[in-house]
Amino acid sequence: MKEHTATHRRLPWEDRWSEPELGQLVHAIDEQPRRAFKSLIAHIDDLERVGRSLTWYGPAWKWTIEYQLLDTEGRGMQVLAYLVPGNTGPLVCVPLTDDVIGQLPMRRLNKFIRNGIRSSKCAVKIHWAVWNLSASTEVSHLMDLMKRKYKLVLGLPTGSRK
Repeated sequence: MKEHTATHRRLPWEDRWSEPELGQLVHAIDEQPRRAFKSLIAHIDDLERVGRSLTWYGPAWKWTIEYQLLDTEGRGMQVLAYLVPGNTGPLVCVPLTDDVIGQLPMRRLNKFIRNGIRSSKCAVKIHWAVWNLSASTEVSHLMDLMKRKYKLVLGLPTGSRK
């Protein structure tokens, strides 16, 4: 008689010792939030002067996709956003300084975004605004915020697209 042993299969973002590929992270997310996650990644990847890396952030965020704003020499200046995979849906964190928040047109931002900013925790002079990404409709609102931050940090005119 064979002995049955149960094995626990770790999700790609849970294994500290094995860096996953982006496709593995995306594929392991439930279908509905996966579409939104893939769309958000594609939109951020379209921005110039933004670098993407995968970083282990410990037991809370595990393997996380980090987007850095780059200077003209390609060096990281500031984090644009963190995308934290999870099987029921990813988290999106956009760290914001008081200066950036002060320049945002809060009344014109979508309620989903305003609520995330207003409820953000502040630590080390950074407001850690976090949203659970569950639907494709949220992508455009998050991209609006990220593009505004992008332009403010890089000193681009607010009327330009990239």
